[in-house]
Amino acid sequence: MQLTYAANMWNEALNKRLGTEGLDLPDLLVETEMRGSSFVELLTIPEQDDWVCSDGKSASCVAFVLEIYKAVGLFDPISSSIQVVEFTIKDAYSLRFFENNSSCLPKWCNDGDGVELPFCQTRGRY
Repeated sequence: MQLTYAANMWNEALNKRLGTEGLDLPDLLVETEMRGSSFVELLTIPEQDDWVCSDGKSASCVAFVLEIYKAVGLFDPISSSIQVVEFTIKDAYSLRFFENNSSCLPKWCNDGDGVELPFCQTRGRY
């Protein structure tokens, strides 16, 4: 375990939300209070796609895919208000970008499956 790494990641994320740099957790709490806010409110500030951390730009696999969707315009006309780093995998599956008429899916999509899925899972059981 890398406790200092976890603290750095946590502190850096909170510093990004406040627009500060290098504050540790006690200082972050003081700064939050001085701004008339609470720690809970600080945690609810959405992460921004354009934030770059000290170790570079970070993104989960789902955020990477959704960045591509955003770049090609699938979120237009509201793409400027979408922060894909805030999405979960379930959020991505819930988007209506995909074919929802299962009769349009290739026949092999559900071959051998005990349950017919409304989407085409190309790899793996889950």
